[in-house]
Amino acid sequence: MNHRDLHYLLLLWHQRTTKRIAAQTRKEGLMPGQPKILEFLLEHDQCNQKEIALGCALDKSTVTSLLGRMAEEDLVVRVTSEGDRRLSLVGLTEKGRKYAVRVRDICAAVDEYAWRDIAPEDRETFLRVFRQLLDNLEEPSVRKESAETQ
Repeated sequence: MNHRDLHYLLLLWHQRTTKRIAAQTRKEGLMPGQPKILEFLLEHDQCNQKEIALGCALDKSTVTSLLGRMAEEDLVVRVTSEGDRRLSLVGLTEKGRKYAVRVRDICAAVDEYAWRDIAPEDRETFLRVFRQLLDNLEEPSVRKESAETQ
């Protein structure tokens, strides 16, 4: 592996940002996995576990476990969907919303730190190319679902 390989650079980036974010969210009393769920729910309130798993890139069993603990800690609440009584929706409690805002601020600060000394036009170019890389690696079935919902 070397510093010219995309997969290696992404591995390093993920490890370094996760380490910085986790160090700060741990001080808030959050366990690994909880911050990304809180941040996701801040933007997508009242969604089901499958949507959370997809949005957070976690498997369903991990989401189930994390949500159980988060409910015990009064960070999230489960409610029955009015449209489908078999479906349980997850939302933030007031306490959870406060933590989610803090997580969003922590992540934004880490992003800003990473972007320091990089010109705004270079940021935009990087993000455009990075989105294309992600699209190139998207599973065809997910790409089709995404196109149908837009």
